[in-house]
Amino acid sequence: MFRRRPLPVVSRAAALLFGLAIALVSAPLLMPVFPFGDELKVGAAAPRTIEATESVTYASNALTAAARDQAAADVPGVFLPPDSAVSQQRASALKAFLEEVRAIRMRPGLSSQEQVVQIGALASGSGLAAAGRTSLVAIERSEFDAFVTRAASALEGIMKAGVKDSEIEARVDQFLATPANAPASTAEQTALRELMRAFVAPNVRLDEEATRRARDEARAATALVYQTYAVGQVIVAEGQALSEADIEALQAAGLIETGIDWYDVAGGGLFALGAGLLLAIFVFQLQPFPTPAGRRMAVTVLTAAVVLLAVRFLLLEVGPGRGDHYLVFAIPVAAVAMVTASFADLSFAALVAVVTGLLATFIGITAPDLAGATFTGPIEALELAIAYTAGGLLGAVTVYRAERLSRFAFSAVAVSGATWVVLAAFWMLGEMRAVEDLGWLSLAAGINGAASAVLAVGVFVLLSMALGVTTRLQLMELVRADHPLLLRLQEEAPGTYHHSMMVSALAERAATRIGADALVVRAGSHYHDIGKLAQPRYYIENSLDGLASPHTDLPPAESARLIREHVTNGLEIARRYRVPQVVRDFIPQHHGTRLVTYFYRRAIQDGDDVSASDFRYAGPLPQSKEAAIVMLSDSCEAVIRARQERAQSHIDEVVDSVIAERLAEGQLDECDITMKEIQQVAASFKATLRAVYHPRIEYPAATVDEVAVIARLAEDPGASRSQSVETV
Repeated sequence: MFRRRPLPVVSRAAALLFGLAIALVSAPLLMPVFPFGDELKVGAAAPRTIEATESVTYASNALTAAARDQAAADVPGVFLPPDSAVSQQRASALKAFLEEVRAIRMRPGLSSQEQVVQIGALASGSGLAAAGRTSLVAIERSEFDAFVTRAASALEGIMKAGVKDSEIEARVDQFLATPANAPASTAEQTALRELMRAFVAPNVRLDEEATRRARDEARAATALVYQTYAVGQVIVAEGQALSEADIEALQAAGLIETGIDWYDVAGGGLFALGAGLLLAIFVFQLQPFPTPAGRRMAVTVLTAAVVLLAVRFLLLEVGPGRGDHYLVFAIPVAAVAMVTASFADLSFAALVAVVTGLLATFIGITAPDLAGATFTGPIEALELAIAYTAGGLLGAVTVYRAERLSRFAFSAVAVSGATWVVLAAFWMLGEMRAVEDLGWLSLAAGINGAASAVLAVGVFVLLSMALGVTTRLQLMELVRADHPLLLRLQEEAPGTYHHSMMVSALAERAATRIGADALVVRAGSHYHDIGKLAQPRYYIENSLDGLASPHTDLPPAESARLIREHVTNGLEIARRYRVPQVVRDFIPQHHGTRLVTYFYRRAIQDGDDVSASDFRYAGPLPQSKEAAIVMLSDSCEAVIRARQERAQSHIDEVVDSVIAERLAEGQLDECDITMKEIQQVAASFKATLRAVYHPRIEYPAATVDEVAVIARLAEDPGASRSQSVETV
């Protein structure tokens, strides 16, 4: 008989979506990181002291530009020859002004003060200071003509060599500082100085074209300025106002980037896409996630996002070249694989450990605070990759199908140990070994293990609850004998409870034998018949001796309806008690689409108009190995219990018959159990049932003498032990 391939738990589209999610989460984090690009600008204060992570020598555009500007500034301006027209105009103006002053001085009846006032009113002398006007009035009349000549000569002498606008006062003072040019009297000195300041005007003009050419030549002659930084040399100090040269130095050292390197972007994107596609292929081929697979994959993606984000930002806080760079190994990368191993196949969790280790290493290589100093060398990158991967692998192995929190504590020790061994090995292989590094690497390994375990448990408790993913810790709570629903089953339907425990014993041992999830099987077995709590008396295992069966007076179709109703009732009770979906699935699947055979045959015997659909369970068929095992163990246990004959050969015959019947009915067509595994399940059932129903020794009845001795011992416990009766 050909069996159709079961539908995958994770479709091709879902697997691709999972891989794409991993790629989208990883890609932005794999781009080269330039943490100071947004906050380091010209004029801003440096957020912290930044040192060079590698030796760098570069031609500094900023320093070269400053040197060339200085060279150009040092070139004096080129001026045209003095303009004679300006000199003549100023000489004429001075002569006219002094003639007007002479006229005022000659007017009769004017006091000295009035003369000063009238001189100040002259338009031609508006630029003359008050001291100059007063001094002109104070000059002796006999000396005034000589003064006028001296003033004209002084103006000509000053302007003859050419005067620039910025040097009028300096040229006047320089001229008068020569003894031969200085008048004898104080009044004449003051008057001459103020007249020159008022009437000397610039008579040379800058030759802008010649000046520009000269300065350009000076710039061109200035060589490039090279700047060098050694490893560990401070580039900028904390709080320092940043110059253009500082920003340039940080860029040259690879610590900030102003543009986008599309090759780097493409490289990071391709690496992320490759990692995502690799995981997608394995998800589809291995089908590592049980239902509900989508939620479990979401937990893996979210955990990976949190951990890789932590890698991205925590790596940047570690200074290169210091002992505490070992703290990068404290990041709990192993948590991703540990979370995956908690509810997925171990081989896939191992792949996740490798992929996340490589992704974290890629991030470490592209982090600029570390580039060139810590993790870009082949040995350093290898150390990072092996440490992260080894921790993830050991973490996954130790928490695989963990059922107690103590396993997570053990995994913390395992992850720490694996990380420590890797770091210690590379420390011994290194050329520069410092004893204090042992303390740092031990601290990092310890933090890694503890943080990975705490994060994994946190995801279990918080993220799994939020997304409705059932953990093994929750399953362990479900199978406790004091669970409210199991207590009800013991009290209200003891026969069903005992049957469920027997089914559990059969199914769990078989699941362990074929590598199925024994804990899920145990929980499913415990709760598969909880619907019988609604009306326990309608099920034979709960019938009391001496009481007539309630089905005696019911039509077969009605009895079948009541029997089938325990599935719908079970689903309702399970929802009310918040039994997880993975366990609820066992309630309808353990019957599949089988007939309620007993009442179907009764209906046929009664000559009723029978429709098989009225006697058939609604399904679905078992969708997993675990559900298939529970279906088979439920049927085998029920048939064996109903038979009086329990010889080993009979038990083997019943098991083989039940399994063959389920296969013939196609009840196992939609699950992924193989024929080899079915044979192993059958062998396990037979061994367990033989142990349960083994032959027992028949004890002989006590003789009259033995009864008398026992009675005396009961009345007198201190009687001689020699009178005791030994029974077998």
